[in-house]
Amino acid sequence: MIRPALIATLLSCAVAACTTTSTQPLSVPQPNRASDINLELGVDYFRKGNLKAAKEKLDRAVEQNPRNARAHAASGLLYDTLNDPKKSDSHFVKALDLDPQNPEILNNYAVILCKRGKAEQGEKYFVRAASNPLYKTPEVAYLNAGNCARGAGDLKNAEGHFRKALSVSPRFARALYEMADLEYQQNNYLSARGFLERYLETGRTDSTTLWLALRIEQGLGNAAGASSYAQRLKSEYPSAAETQELLKSERNSG
Repeated sequence: MIRPALIATLLSCAVAACTTTSTQPLSVPQPNRASDINLELGVDYFRKGNLKAAKEKLDRAVEQNPRNARAHAASGLLYDTLNDPKKSDSHFVKALDLDPQNPEILNNYAVILCKRGKAEQGEKYFVRAASNPLYKTPEVAYLNAGNCARGAGDLKNAEGHFRKALSVSPRFARALYEMADLEYQQNNYLSARGFLERYLETGRTDSTTLWLALRIEQGLGNAAGASSYAQRLKSEYPSAAETQELLKSERNSG
C-alpha cells in the first residue's frame, strides 16, 4: 500500500512581519529587508513550480543575510526538490543552527530525512517540533512521525504517534484514517471500524475510505455491510482504482 505523503510547509512570512522593528527614520532601509523580500519572492516562485526563479531568489536571500534561518530552510526544501541532497542538508543544518527550536523547520527537515530512509532521526525531529508549545499544528508533526515510522515498518511507534496526534486533535481526519488502516492491517477489525466511523463523521468520503470500510466489514464477517460499501464504490466511484480492484476480486471469486 502506498503511504500518504508526509506534510511539509513552505516556510515564509509576510515581509512586514519578517523585518526587524527600528527606531531609525523611515527613509533608512531596515536591516536585511532585501533578504526577506527575496525570500518571499523565492517561496512564491517555488509554490508556482518555477524552480529556476525560486533558486535565484532564495540564493540571493541567503547571500544578503546568511543568518536568515527561514531562507536557509526554504532553500533546503528547494535543493531537495532539485535532487541536491548535500546542499539541502547544508541549508537545513544551518537553519537549525540559527533557529534550533523552530517547529516548522524541524518538521520540514524531518520530512526530508524520512524520504531518505532516515526514519529514526526524522521521528526525533518531528517529536521536537510537536513538543514546541508555540507550534500551531503539532498534530501534523505527530502524523508525519507516524507515517515515517510506519514506512520503516515500525508499527508500534507508528500507532503511538498517531494516537498522540489524536490526543491533540481528536477529529484530525488524516490521523483517524491512518489508525483505521493500521488496525485493519493488524486484523483488529472492530477497532478499525471504530476509527473509520469517527473518520466518516468528519464528512470525508472517497474511494479509498469506502474500500477500507468494505474490507473491514468483510473482516468482521458482516456481509451486508460489505455489500453496502461495495455498491457505493461502484455507483459513486466507477472509475477508481479501488473499484477496479473490487470488480477483479468479484470476477475471481465467481
